[in-house]
Amino acid sequence: MSKAIEQQLIENISIILKKSLSADATLADLREHKKAGFEAVFKKDAGFTCSSNTFQPYVEEVANDLVKWQQSHDQQLLIALVKKIEQLFTVLGNLEKSYSQE
Repeated sequence: MSKAIEQQLIENISIILKKSLSADATLADLREHKKAGFEAVFKKDAGFTCSSNTFQPYVEEVANDLVKWQQSHDQQLLIALVKKIEQLFTVLGNLEKSYSQE
């Protein structure tokens, strides 16, 4: 069972990585046109330890959490990891949707 979970997590993080590269380029473009003045993608209470106005550090944190979970198989770590992945998918999807409508 944990191999299937591990594979799904890896696939999801891979998708997030690809989406985040595009999203970070979009954010850079928006900043260039003074349309993205926020300090962080996620609020402090979102569950991430990092804080950044780009997605890359959040993707790195999720990837690091995956490695920690692979070593420990700790249930609480898995739950936190899945929540972070869900948040990334939601925000990346919303950004993709709103930016493609312009």
